[in-house]
Amino acid sequence: MKTRDQIYHREGEKLLRFLTTYHALKYEQVMKMFGNQDSIKSLITSLVKQGRIYHDKEAGLLCDSPEAAKNPDRGTIAAFWVLLDFEKPIVFHTSGDFPVKLHFFSENEEYEILYVPLEQEILVDHVMKSIPRHDVLRLVVLENIQQAAKLSIEGVLAFCVVNDSGSVSYYGRR
Repeated sequence: MKTRDQIYHREGEKLLRFLTTYHALKYEQVMKMFGNQDSIKSLITSLVKQGRIYHDKEAGLLCDSPEAAKNPDRGTIAAFWVLLDFEKPIVFHTSGDFPVKLHFFSENEEYEILYVPLEQEILVDHVMKSIPRHDVLRLVVLENIQQAAKLSIEGVLAFCVVNDSGSVSYYGRR
């Protein structure tokens, strides 16, 4: 008989880390991160029954608490779609502070994924100018591509727009 650790291969630990780091992710994002395995579905069901995570089936969210489901961070969810769409292998990722939603490392490069809500372009620009620039590549998630013309953030690799289904469109630096 296999032990729980043998069945889940430490995936429970990873899933709990992701949800406590990001608080709310789409169910589809978690499935994509773990390869859409039946064992992950079973693990999610088990963790929900234990009360360790919360599954808002109506909104399609997995959360670290019911409170996180009430007001999920749209920017973090969009940034996580960009992370999942990244082509190079990801070594490590974690959450960031406004306006950076996510930091990650791939091979020898450091990346940041920023999120710019509508009508917040001036604020984000100001905040980014006050942060000392280091050698980091930036992916900037926008609500619509017209926002790019209002931004002057250094180190932007690409602007991104993420639709409701998680599809990411990329646009070059403007």
